Amino acid sequence: MEYPFYSSKIVECNNLELLHAILTCGMPSQFLSPWHHEKRTQEFISKISMVETNLTASDGYLIKSPATEYLDASEKSVNAYYLGLIFTKLFSMKEFDIDYFLHTSLFEQVYGKEAFTCSGRKKPAFVGYKKSKDEWSIWESTGRRDHAPKALDDAYNQVLAIKNVNGQAPGYAMACMTYFDTKHGELQGILRNAAVGKKADIIFDKEQFLTLYYRHICEIFDESLRRKPFDSVIDYIDGYLEIELELFGLNIDSSDKDEYLRKRRIKLGVPKDILGYFQYNKGRFTEDDTITAIVENLQVNTDFQDKNFFMGRDGIYFRII
Repeated sequence: MEYPFYSSKIVECNNLELLHAILTCGMPSQFLSPWHHEKRTQEFISKISMVETNLTASDGYLIKSPATEYLDASEKSVNAYYLGLIFTKLFSMKEFDIDYFLHTSLFEQVYGKEAFTCSGRKKPAFVGYKKSKDEWSIWESTGRRDHAPKALDDAYNQVLAIKNVNGQAPGYAMACMTYFDTKHGELQGILRNAAVGKKADIIFDKEQFLTLYYRHICEIFDESLRRKPFDSVIDYIDGYLEIELELFGLNIDSSDKDEYLRKRRIKLGVPKDILGYFQYNKGRFTEDDTITAIVENLQVNTDFQDKNFFMGRDGIYFRII
């Protein structure tokens, strides 16, 4: 990490924290085609498969998987791009306590070009929000196959151009590059924070921001209800609903031959009020209800975390059963 931190560190995460980052990083592909039955779950699984194809663990470190050697240069570049998005989200969550993280292209895709305006040459890739401080941040992500100083400089100049976010100076204006170390193949990242933005202002609606953040997650619940309407969604803890996702390969003994046991039995949980917002009256309980009000009143307890349970400050959790 560069200005103002000037430090190097190892960022530790477990499988569930990584799953949370994959689900919530807000990739632009989410709204490129119309939503239909099982699409959201398939998108999530495809992202997990991409991460597993490109990364493996060695002595506790994430390194480039030997399985990527068969890919051509274009495929490697695309995968590096998506890894950059996912791990920028992970870094923002773990190192800077950013609660919400959204790709800015989603505004235009859903609400039109006027929904997200930037007076500068180019808008940043991501906007982050820290609920406790009511503070916005901007993030530019770049994923590379190896160390690329020019790519980091370009990302830095992009966030440096932004002066204000919805009328306030951003808490962070961060350029982040992830890449593989050429010597050991380890996944590494460089973060560079811009001290003071130049002149550009970006403006968007907070209600739309939070709607876009939760929308695709709640659509996964809709899919589960369509498949198994009577037993797929259950209460787990007060104020939350959860569904089971059948994913393959995680935390499994390679000698285990039982196909059912070899499935990842993972529960995904969402606050009831958030889920209800999208399921009733086209997203509103009454004319006075907004997702912003729900989020502001959301009490999230993140004190209990272990290898089998992780809840983000957004109220989204995963648990292994």
